[in-house]
Amino acid sequence: MNAELVSIVNELEFKAGYEKLHFNYLKSSMYENWIDQIKNCEVGLKEARQMLRAAKR
Repeated sequence: MNAELVSIVNELEFKAGYEKLHFNYLKSSMYENWIDQIKNCEVGLKEARQMLRAAKR
């Protein structure tokens, strides 16, 4: 996994933790699923960037 993917995973993990802390388990679960997809190389860099953009909305 390259540095940009690691950075995206770190940011998504932070967002998942934040949502879980605020009892928004559905969003937290969605972020965790995205993290798993990235770590398992099921998606590429382009898709990971789209996930991150979606998470910022």
